[in-house]
Amino acid sequence: NSYTQNNNLPNLVQQMATSTNDVLIQNSNLIGGYRFMDHVTNQTSLNQINSNDWDYVVLQEQSQMPAFPINYVNNNVFPFATQLTTIAKQNYSCSVPMFYVTWGRKNGDAQNCPSQPALCTYIGMDDLLQQRYRTMAETNNGVLSPAAAVWRYIRLNHPTIELFSADESHPSLEGSMAAAYTFYTAIFKKDPTLVT
Repeated sequence: NSYTQNNNLPNLVQQMATSTNDVLIQNSNLIGGYRFMDHVTNQTSLNQINSNDWDYVVLQEQSQMPAFPINYVNNNVFPFATQLTTIAKQNYSCSVPMFYVTWGRKNGDAQNCPSQPALCTYIGMDDLLQQRYRTMAETNNGVLSPAAAVWRYIRLNHPTIELFSADESHPSLEGSMAAAYTFYTAIFKKDPTLVT
């Protein structure tokens, strides 16, 4: 959705691959606010999944939903991650779901904080997102693109790098670059410092 759309993350990863003479063939359907449950019925998403024998099918859930209470996630997130994985595997049995682990909001999720105290801080929200994406990867024999872990490392060790845009949710260009380096490393299994 918009976390991938902002700063054209697929193009950033494409540029990184080109700079190291790696071949990346990619396609995407990026719609702001979209959820897994929306993609399973979106004809464009389904056509793109079925358009190639993809090594990886990258899945990114709406930015807040995986951090919601576990009963909600069990009903509204996990089943649709599995459904998208099944669709990808039906198209090409060797496709691997790659879950894009997005980050907690800069100062937590103020909208949902009153009803869910764990979301009141960046760390609380980020912990839940990372945990739930790990569960999705384990359940679906997938892999992670752990952008949230990279973001946390940068926030703790290089606090002058602003990863967030002004809305304290979406990535700045630097945030998208951190995510792109994470994808490059996860896909090609190479040292990201090779990127020129």
